[in-house]
Amino acid sequence: MNATPVLPAQITAFAAEVRAALADLPADEVDELTEGLEADLAEAYAEDLARELPDPDSYAAELRGAAGLPTPEPRRGRIASIGAQVAGIGADLRRSLRANPATAAALDFLATLRPAWWIARAWAAFQCFGAFFGFEGDLLPADLVQWALLLVLIAGSVFLGQRTWPAWGRFLIGVGNVIAVVTLLFALPEVPTHADLGYAWDNADSAYDSGMDYMESGDGTGVYLNGNEVTNIFAYDARGRALTGVQLFDQEGKPLTTSVPGGNGCLQLIPETQECAKPGAWVPSVLETGAQAWNVFPMQMAESTFEEPTKPIEGAVAQDRPAPFLKVPGLFSAVQQDAEAAKDAKDAKKPR
Repeated sequence: MNATPVLPAQITAFAAEVRAALADLPADEVDELTEGLEADLAEAYAEDLARELPDPDSYAAELRGAAGLPTPEPRRGRIASIGAQVAGIGADLRRSLRANPATAAALDFLATLRPAWWIARAWAAFQCFGAFFGFEGDLLPADLVQWALLLVLIAGSVFLGQRTWPAWGRFLIGVGNVIAVVTLLFALPEVPTHADLGYAWDNADSAYDSGMDYMESGDGTGVYLNGNEVTNIFAYDARGRALTGVQLFDQEGKPLTTSVPGGNGCLQLIPETQECAKPGAWVPSVLETGAQAWNVFPMQMAESTFEEPTKPIEGAVAQDRPAPFLKVPGLFSAVQQDAEAAKDAKDAKKPR
């Protein structure tokens, strides 16, 4: 089979690709290397129609070698180039900071704090796990399984911090560090402080003062604490976790209610003035019998209007009211039971 003859248009395109492969050189050198390239190729291929054009990049490399010119560095991708530029800027910044004795000493001090950051990063990861499995907000783990998880995360964080990683690894660790910082900013304010726990204990101790005279305020309907009307009740279980859907009754089995049909309050306050921006009406829960119950806590509130504050807007969805605490101190007996159960479970896994 006869080879397809090389046409002048193909030679012109080949020469253009060769010049493109030499584009990193000065223009005068490119012109010198490729001077008369099209004419030479046309003459050579006119004598031998069976020849095929070589690879343009290989041909350009041969021209470089014949002229004693160095081989160009491989072209970097867009992301790699940006990464190299950022790394160069970071290196320049470190050198400039190291040039000043004061900033150099500060950087050395910060380097000694890296182990503390590794632990803080692991704690942030622990909080992320807690957000998925329902134990976020605790300063420390509540059982052996959570302790094991936290220790594994600390070991992993230390492992990441002590090793030297390639560029892609450093990038992923940097992304993780940003997520850890954001998690810490959101998680730390949610952890109950000593003052929060003390406030919870004080309120629990004085919740039912025998000497209070709640009848002096209003008509006495509902529940009163130190003369102030209680509009909602939040219950916590033996481990200090918030409960929902709790039905409360008094010593005679009568439903304990804080509101009656037609009760209303404020669904949303204006933070600056503490004035009501959106009124709301308390709504009852529905029992399996179909009856409405006003003793199910925490109670929910639906949006209403200032014109009719006690009547929910048609189609308004009942909303949960924010609890005063995410968690309160658990009962000692419950914590002790959890520890014993965890110990029994561990013993049961041991080979007999």
